[in-house]
Amino acid sequence: MRFWTIALTDLKIALKDKMFFMWLLLFPLLFSFVFGMAFQGSSPADIKATLNILDLDQSVLSKALIEELTHEKYDIAVVEKKEESEIRVLIIPEGFSEKVINGQKVELVLEKKAESSMEAGQAAYTHILKAVIKVITRLIDLAPENIHELRDHFSQTTVKKIIALKVEQAGRLKTIPSGFNHSIPGTTVMFLLFTVLMYGGINLLEERRQGQLERIITTPATFSAVISGKWITRVLIGMLQITLMFLAGRLLFGVYLGGSLPALLLVSLFFCGTIAGMSILFGCLIQKEEVLIVLNILAANLMAALGGCWWPLELVPKSMRIIGLIFPTGWTMNAYHKLISFGYGFWEVLPHIGILALFSLVFLFLAVKFFRLR
Repeated sequence: MRFWTIALTDLKIALKDKMFFMWLLLFPLLFSFVFGMAFQGSSPADIKATLNILDLDQSVLSKALIEELTHEKYDIAVVEKKEESEIRVLIIPEGFSEKVINGQKVELVLEKKAESSMEAGQAAYTHILKAVIKVITRLIDLAPENIHELRDHFSQTTVKKIIALKVEQAGRLKTIPSGFNHSIPGTTVMFLLFTVLMYGGINLLEERRQGQLERIITTPATFSAVISGKWITRVLIGMLQITLMFLAGRLLFGVYLGGSLPALLLVSLFFCGTIAGMSILFGCLIQKEEVLIVLNILAANLMAALGGCWWPLELVPKSMRIIGLIFPTGWTMNAYHKLISFGYGFWEVLPHIGILALFSLVFLFLAVKFFRLR
């Protein structure tokens, strides 16, 4: 267990540095707040969307419902076949008017394609409900004028849920993550690159320069214990930063952390393992501190930009998304978005976990291969 002693000792030394704490939590939290506020998602009520309507009833009430919808913030298009709908379609079933008038339950179906926007879908749901309420209100206006007759009739009846709106997703929901749902994971991954790469590489360079690694190996600690301890230190630093940032995002900004915490944990763990191995590798290959700093900054910014930390990969062309998956940041951000923004579970991000585990093993192998005590 000597590798744990080495790892915990290095971690304690790092945490005593006040500037290290600022890079660990304060700076990334500040960046997350600024970018989260700057790129907030729109409210459903503020979104103008396209709504196709398939009227299978062709009745007075169905036409009244369509009339009410045209007054909302919509581009309305009445279609004759469901296949004509490109994004979302509201299906008014046959017998709609007859069932409503007879007090029978009837379902409206709002069907959305996989590529439809979540915000626009929520807006559609909201506006359709408002239109239904308006139609029902107009029906109430047709009630008997005699208030006593209406009161007697009202006391003998109960309110029924006559019209129900059923929302069907034609495929998995895909929308562009925005606000804190993107800024928290994106900023966390970006600053983790700076923290672990910079600390890990420079720290190893200094320990080799001052002869500390040679002195450690003269103790009962073995070569494998030394490199394992160094690798675990960097993994712990990364996991600490991710944990603090995600907890802060949850408590301060209400960020949803997904329905599978084990998946979130494994994605984070293997990403930290990848960057830990990369930092040791850089610290072994580069002999000059100024060169190492420049390399770390370039590598961190390149992986952050192309991996989807600065902006969601959903915004860029398909070719750029493919390039983003060359880097571990691309797989990590894609997995975070699936868990946090798209509602995916453990099995859907299992390929991402596998790829990140492979990245982690490759860089750990390279770190061991090039590790030098002097």
